[in-house]
Amino acid sequence: MLSPVQLRAQGAPVVLKFGSFVSPKSITNSVSVPAFIKEVEAASEGALKIEHYPGGTLGSNPATQLKLVEDGVLDVAEVVASYTPGRFKELDMFELPFLFNTTEEASLTAWALYQKKLLSGFDNLVLLGIAEVGPYTLHSRKDVPTLASASGLKIRAGGPIFGDTIKAMGAVPIGGMPAPAIAENISRGVLDATLMDGGNLFNFRITDAAAFHVTNVQLGNIAVMFPINKAKYDSLPPKAKAALDKFGGVWFSKLLASNLDKQVRGTFERLASEPKQKLITWSDADIAALKAKTASIKDPWDKTVNGVNLYQELLQALANVRKGS
Repeated sequence: MLSPVQLRAQGAPVVLKFGSFVSPKSITNSVSVPAFIKEVEAASEGALKIEHYPGGTLGSNPATQLKLVEDGVLDVAEVVASYTPGRFKELDMFELPFLFNTTEEASLTAWALYQKKLLSGFDNLVLLGIAEVGPYTLHSRKDVPTLASASGLKIRAGGPIFGDTIKAMGAVPIGGMPAPAIAENISRGVLDATLMDGGNLFNFRITDAAAFHVTNVQLGNIAVMFPINKAKYDSLPPKAKAALDKFGGVWFSKLLASNLDKQVRGTFERLASEPKQKLITWSDADIAALKAKTASIKDPWDKTVNGVNLYQELLQALANVRKGS
């Protein structure tokens, strides 16, 4: 196999394999990633070609996507951070409830922390973009008109902080379950409910099993990252690197997030029109009670360690995003 340098010497573009375990019909794989690829390839002026493999074509297990990148099976992949527990520990903060209103503001906040080198776990990776998907809301096979009605429910938790939030609700967190398995496990009664962003309810067929949707309780976001193997990135010709740098980062993160936010709005509009689905809003009193119950979950980050208070850094980055700076 020719090296990137040898390929360029022959005038051939370097090829990157970009994989995703998610359906090719998802808004990320049908809209955002193709737009990113188009811009990057054009900016590279023939130095780079990106081959897109959605739907698990080169690896369907959501939990192994990062390893596929590190092993060189894929050059870039759609990686859910929580599937590698402890690796990207600062990103757990984004699962905190009642912080973010949209995927876009959470994603740009995460990118700001990455740029400030406040996120660990990226030593052998270069981050091209990040979507802090959410905020997650509650979706159940049983009616949940109030906070009290969630007590005792078995609820899928996609990360450790989601688990703490579920406990604060008086419910039982069920971890270790990839998103594609949620609907089946709700149908079988292994789960009563799940926390999930609105946009993925149809992607993972959750609406087939859960017809009750609490729409006004922001229960945290989860990191979906798009890293490239650092060794591969370092080997690229200058024009290829420059193209990835230009359209990675803020540009790609904002594109991913804005399209995901559109998908969320469209999903809830669709659910509102379907008689078998019920949209629920909890009372202001219930929301205030849950905020009080979850207030201490942030404490491990809201302290100064080695001169840095990560929680305060997050709040400041979020404030900057909301100001547009």
